[in-house]
Amino acid sequence: MPLADLVDDVPEILKKWPTRPTLFRRDPGDLAHLWSLDEVDALIDAECVPARNVVLLKDGRILERYAYVDGDMPRTGALRAHLDDGGTISVRQLQTVKPSLSHLRREIQDETGCLVHVNAYLTPPGAQGLKYHYDPYVTLIVQLAGRKTWPLHPPFVENPTTEHGNFLERGFTPEELRHLAHTAPAQSFTLEPGDVFWLPRGYVHSPYTVGDGTSLHLTFALKERTFHWLASEMAGEILSQALVDPALRAEISPAALLSAPDAAIRWTREYLIGALLLLESGHVAELARKAAARVAQ
Repeated sequence: MPLADLVDDVPEILKKWPTRPTLFRRDPGDLAHLWSLDEVDALIDAECVPARNVVLLKDGRILERYAYVDGDMPRTGALRAHLDDGGTISVRQLQTVKPSLSHLRREIQDETGCLVHVNAYLTPPGAQGLKYHYDPYVTLIVQLAGRKTWPLHPPFVENPTTEHGNFLERGFTPEELRHLAHTAPAQSFTLEPGDVFWLPRGYVHSPYTVGDGTSLHLTFALKERTFHWLASEMAGEILSQALVDPALRAEISPAALLSAPDAAIRWTREYLIGALLLLESGHVAELARKAAARVAQ
């Protein structure tokens, strides 16, 4: 069970997904193989990380790509200069860069049914990348070097998803911004090497380094399957089956569609309700399992 390398009591977690921030402790030596400061330095100085895998952050903002990218690669020396200036380097989709993480990511996907990607964050001492924000998926944070403090506020949006209530599209309301400015964090966790932090989706966080060391952590993003996702899969199956029914392929007359659509709407609604009731649960379960595996791949 690869997830057991990172968290405790995996069967219980898979049975009942944790909904509160939870800290797990591991021997730092057991996590050292995941990534190291030396490996990050080598990758930066060899200048072999494609621009699509790099995001530069500093003081709560994301730098525009034109500031450090030429073509498909970061500009020569730009990443090291950004780091020396107190900026954070995020290597996105790290599983496409390091084979061992690609393997681990695939194992966690198979184990959880979640779509998983891995990002890395390298932040110098006394610095901060992103300020308060939240994610629409569980983040499993693995601290590998240095120390980083995570101030937390409870979610403003219940169960945010990529499609709804996500921070990139929604941001914060004026009332929420006032709350963050004048209210102390409800919780705060300082992670040290060997700490693994389970952060449920929606929790508002603003991490920053503490101490004299450079912070390096990995974030395993676990994109949960939701009831909305299952409803979409079921609806897709119903529509696929309905396409073979000549009655569903029949035209709706312009007069009925434009002037009196109620009868057509009632008939279609009754058809869909009947089709939904006839869906066999075992068949739907198999569809869901296959869909989860397909999307994970």
